[in-house]
Amino acid sequence: MLDQLSPIAPARVRVVLLPIGQIKRARFLSFVERLQPENIVQLRDISPDGRPHRNMFSPLAFPTGMIVYDLTTFYPPPSHVALSPFELYREPLVILAIADGAELDPKPYRGSVRRSLNGNGPPKPEHNLRELEQDLEDVRDRYPKGLVHQLLLFDHVPASCVGPLPEGLVAIPPPADCKRTTLKTIMCDISSMLLAEMTTLAKSLQALHTIESPNQTHINRQFDGTAWQAAHTDVLSRRNSQYSTPGQGSRSGSPAAKLDRSHVRMSMPAQFRPTDSNSSSPSGRPSTPSTGSDLPTTFDQIVGPNGDSKATQKPILSRLVSGDSPRDRSRDRVSVQGFGPGSVSERSRNIGKGRIGIVIGSLYLQAGRWLDATRELTDAASISKYNLDHLWHAKALDYILVSMLMQAWVGLDFQIPQICYVSAEKAVQHAGTGEHNTSSRLVSLKNLTTLLPELLDRIVNLYARAANNTGENLPQFPFSESVIRFSKLSGGVHLAGGVLNDDVLQMMVSGVPFKTLPNLAPPRLNIRPTRIEIITTLLRASPVSSSTDALSLVDRTIILSGIASVLGLLGYYRKKAIVMRELVSVLIPGLVQARIKGAAEMGVHPAAGLAGLNSVNGNSNGASALDLGEGDVENGVDTFLDLLSKTYGVLSSATSAEGSESFDDSSEAVIARIIQNATMRSFGGQNLKMDVLRSCINLSEALPDFHGVLRFTADLLRTAGSGIAPGPRSEDASPSMTREEQVRLATNISRTLGAARHLGVKELAAEYWDEFLVRGIELESFAPARIPIPHNKKELPGAAEVVVTGKINPFIYNPFLKTPEATAVDHLLVAGEGAVFRVTLQNPYEFDVEIESLRLESDGSEFTSATQKTIIGPYRTQILTVSGTPKAAGALRITGCIIRVRGCRERRFPIFEDPWSPQSSLKIKSIGVTSIFKAKERPSSTDSKSLATAPVMMAPKAMSLGLNVIDRQPVVVVKSTTLSQSAIMVLEGERRVFSITLQNLSTESAADLLLFSFKDSTQGPLKAALSNRDASPAELYECELIFSRKQALRWIPKGDEKPYIKPGSTATFEIEVLGKPGLTSAVVQVDYAYLGVPPNEVEDTFHTRQVSLPLTITVNASIELARIDVLPLTGTIPKSLWTGSGAIHQDAMEYSPGEYCLLLLDLRNVWPSRLHVRLQITNGALIEEEVLPGNSSRFIFPVHRVFLDDPMAAIPTLDPSRQRQFVVSTGKISVESEKTSREAFWYREDILKMIKGTWSTKTGPARHGDVELRGMRFTQRMIDAIKIDDIGIELSIDGSSGRSSTHQVATDNFSEVKIEVTNRSTQPITPLLRVQPTIRSQNHNSSLDLARKLVWNGTLQQTLPPISPKGTAEVILGMTPLCRGEFEINASIEEARLQKTKEANSKNALSSVRARTNTQTMLDSVLGAKDRRIWYSREPCLIVVKDEDSSDDE
Repeated sequence: MLDQLSPIAPARVRVVLLPIGQIKRARFLSFVERLQPENIVQLRDISPDGRPHRNMFSPLAFPTGMIVYDLTTFYPPPSHVALSPFELYREPLVILAIADGAELDPKPYRGSVRRSLNGNGPPKPEHNLRELEQDLEDVRDRYPKGLVHQLLLFDHVPASCVGPLPEGLVAIPPPADCKRTTLKTIMCDISSMLLAEMTTLAKSLQALHTIESPNQTHINRQFDGTAWQAAHTDVLSRRNSQYSTPGQGSRSGSPAAKLDRSHVRMSMPAQFRPTDSNSSSPSGRPSTPSTGSDLPTTFDQIVGPNGDSKATQKPILSRLVSGDSPRDRSRDRVSVQGFGPGSVSERSRNIGKGRIGIVIGSLYLQAGRWLDATRELTDAASISKYNLDHLWHAKALDYILVSMLMQAWVGLDFQIPQICYVSAEKAVQHAGTGEHNTSSRLVSLKNLTTLLPELLDRIVNLYARAANNTGENLPQFPFSESVIRFSKLSGGVHLAGGVLNDDVLQMMVSGVPFKTLPNLAPPRLNIRPTRIEIITTLLRASPVSSSTDALSLVDRTIILSGIASVLGLLGYYRKKAIVMRELVSVLIPGLVQARIKGAAEMGVHPAAGLAGLNSVNGNSNGASALDLGEGDVENGVDTFLDLLSKTYGVLSSATSAEGSESFDDSSEAVIARIIQNATMRSFGGQNLKMDVLRSCINLSEALPDFHGVLRFTADLLRTAGSGIAPGPRSEDASPSMTREEQVRLATNISRTLGAARHLGVKELAAEYWDEFLVRGIELESFAPARIPIPHNKKELPGAAEVVVTGKINPFIYNPFLKTPEATAVDHLLVAGEGAVFRVTLQNPYEFDVEIESLRLESDGSEFTSATQKTIIGPYRTQILTVSGTPKAAGALRITGCIIRVRGCRERRFPIFEDPWSPQSSLKIKSIGVTSIFKAKERPSSTDSKSLATAPVMMAPKAMSLGLNVIDRQPVVVVKSTTLSQSAIMVLEGERRVFSITLQNLSTESAADLLLFSFKDSTQGPLKAALSNRDASPAELYECELIFSRKQALRWIPKGDEKPYIKPGSTATFEIEVLGKPGLTSAVVQVDYAYLGVPPNEVEDTFHTRQVSLPLTITVNASIELARIDVLPLTGTIPKSLWTGSGAIHQDAMEYSPGEYCLLLLDLRNVWPSRLHVRLQITNGALIEEEVLPGNSSRFIFPVHRVFLDDPMAAIPTLDPSRQRQFVVSTGKISVESEKTSREAFWYREDILKMIKGTWSTKTGPARHGDVELRGMRFTQRMIDAIKIDDIGIELSIDGSSGRSSTHQVATDNFSEVKIEVTNRSTQPITPLLRVQPTIRSQNHNSSLDLARKLVWNGTLQQTLPPISPKGTAEVILGMTPLCRGEFEINASIEEARLQKTKEANSKNALSSVRARTNTQTMLDSVLGAKDRRIWYSREPCLIVVKDEDSSDDE
């Protein structure tokens, strides 16, 4: 349908398209679309009528002209038709009934086919064609004022056997069989009939004496001032009767039958109700007039109620004379008496002649003969002007302007009639501007452009001046419509830069918009007509307060819509918004009144109103309230309200007719909407916006439009909201609306949903009003036994070794004992296992928000989310737990939630964790509605894009939860243990074994990697001691030894057992517990995983889980080391004494007391039972003894003395992280103390290697364990008894051998003293030998007086040659005793000079290769400066000197 307020609307021929027969709505609309492109017919293509009395409008007279058809699907309201013939273009001249040829064959239209007497009736297609012919006759009877009545049978190919179609029926083949000229030819034939019928109409008009002017009083008296309501009253009653008998069939009966043919499919359009035609004229028009107020005006009003058509038939309105006209019918007759006393005055005759000429000129204008129309209208306008018939004079000028525009549109030259100018001087002046080429079209257009503002203003003033004449007052509606048409024409010229060009003509005639819209931001003051002048004229179309009561709702709506359209065309959006808001206020009372009236006729409550009608007609959007089609509300009312909201800067949600699939809920789109809403909040009055939305809600409720109610209620809540994401203690996010109104709006949503559900309306949803609904999503922590812990591939070899050997070095970093990183663990999921997420939701409003469904939205690997529902309380944040299960391994991101709020559509909400509020921009590029309606310019380059699309505020950041899904893993639990209540009691040194049974709950994954780790109560104190920097190296070594080699728990593998648990099965493992002091509790930790490949083939990372078993351990004391002592052995000890003590094996043949020392141990039994103690010595000796409870037992036995190559070596460390080149005490101790500490450490270690103690019970439960001997500590005296010196000195006389140290020598005899020096060290030595003979049993001074007692051959002090490592040297001295007595000879070795070490010797050789560390210097600094050492013989050599001839008795 073309624009009804177009400036060239009087040049169009209105055509009403009506459905007829059995036809569906969709099919009817498709046929209308096929006809729309053929709405313009050129006169050269029309065949003229051959009858001479019907060729007044012959197309041959002006072949260049065109007929422009306005194809509509509704009949105009009676108030508009009443304006004819003053405005003849308002009356439909062509009535086209449209039928569906596809419905001819299935079955008859009106039920069963009447049979003849012989039982043979006409076939169905022929019968249905006759029915259509009868329906066409009914159309002629119902619309007698139409000149042409035709029935177009679409998608029908006539069969040869049926014969020709009845008169008035035109077959149109399907599109596949239709030629390019088929529809055009049909429209040409219809145009030919129209032009012929126009002749008859024109002659009948010429036969009249005069034509009355339309006035509001006449219209009110004829239509009772309620045209819109009256026209709908019969329609509503008919609709009510249509659906009162749902049991009827879907096909109609015969014309005389009682059945109503309108009971068809709900998807089909309503159909016209036929009436019987008892008599018809040859032209098909009835002779009985009818009242025009009962004519149906819409698609749905064509169908009448059930009942006898004869009883409901209305008298048909005559074409030229209204049945209710107050004037006498005799005035229409032309007097044949000539001029006399009974004739009318000359002025009245001239006025009537001029008016009839104007109507005839309008017929020429519609017929496309614009030159004839201009000539006829010019003459008639002159008559009206000179007779002061202002109303018709203005109408003639209006038609002349339209005629010139149509001539310019087709490219013809035209002359502006002189009547269009105010005076002849102006006409001559304008004509003189084109003296060089007076017939030029461009000059004519230029002259018309110059004349146009004055001409339009003149026409409007003439309309206003006509009100001074009685009965000549133009009704408000045609006056306002004319002003709007003129304003549109002036607006088009203004947009074209003040020039009437082809673009303007195309927009006026064909509705083609401008290719490029001009920039309306500048004032444009130099372009005539100016926008101010156009607006001044346009506002004259606004209905005055005195005329609003006379206007129907439809008329007021059309006027206000036209004004708003022109204001929008000129860029006055705020003025347009004011008019649109007034339009809403006009529509609401009328809709409410129609709702109440329709409800009363249907016998329902007004609250249901037309909603029931909507449900019956299959409309769920309030279309029936305005008699619209199903899509008209979306394309009309919704668009109108959306534009109104947008103009006022209301925060409106996006709408789409295609459904929710076309909504963009991506994070970028949501952020863009947030920024746009924040920008729109920054201008305009919020209270004004909220008032506009309240008006939209009222209008939607009056329709009723359920979708509109929900949408604008949501928009009102969105506008009232703050639009921010508040922080914990930051911005106030409460809406700028009272709590009562918020609750009322929420209740309105629930009530609307209930009403829609009651009527069966589905897919009803609005847009949720808060974009910050989801404020956070986090993964809830797993149970400790189900947490997957990530590990690097490098950690796997050590774990594999432990799995195979079962040995754990506690000093080597054990990644399986570390506490996993929270960030790594919190983002791990296991495929096939459910996880729980905590979703934080916010509700800044003062009413409950019902979440009907909420599920997580993800991308990446496959993920299934559960659906939850909840109710968010008023003004709070609420946490909701949602479970989900990943189905496959890979990267997974939780990007938001798919939420359906009650009354709102299901949509995606991004995650906005951080608080956000819009920050005002310092650089303002546009303000007001300009920022909304401005054209979007595409940037031409990257730089320009960055400038053009730079955000004016900091956008909120949408977060996501990144997760990593690993392959399916087993789930292992401790099924059982052999311990009672996970508790055990052991004695110190005792080892107990218990077993645990592990079960794999997984039915798909096996546990092919199991690693046992242990924690106990002794590890903490030991670690604290190890971290003590003041501890000595010996103490650190003891702690490290206990920590590493005396672990409280360990796993005992069975042979070559590899830990493995099959899916759904169990496995048993043995754990050993060692009793040691301080052990009170322990934890057995099992790390397990499913690798699926050998450990050395793991590519990147793997994940384990932990299952732990806590234990309570009680450790009691058993055997304690109470005291220790070491004694040297001298002299000769009988062998029997050695073997009797059990310290020397009986098979030992040789023994020397100098090679042994005596070890004394006191062991105490602390356990309240007898314990059997067993000591094992390295030489094979064994000592056993039972120790009574509370008693101590002393064990004395000889042990080998110890020789150490380097007793001053640094004390080692067992911790690899503490291993250095040397370890010294960090405390401030002396060098001697450091030397003593090291020496004691190493000799103690050798003694501990020689002995081993165990204990066992002989009564009661069998227990056994080790005796802890590491508690022994050595003093320097004990060390001297144990150690063997680096240099050994042996003295012998006269080559005597054996181990005896006593020698007998005779006086005055020569003897040889042999001194053997042995170097046991690994370093050479340069010895200085000193021999010291003394008298036995004398004091020190007397013992050295050897004068005249001993004579030596040689010096007693001499330097010996260097002795190599492990080498010996012998020195023989001659000795002659001179007297009897007992002498002792002692010897000592002193280093003559210090020997350089091998490192020192090779230092110079390696200095050229690399720089050596200063190790030796550092060692010397610790142990002090190295000095010369001295060694003494262990036992003196005893010489007993006797006289040779003396006896023993002497």
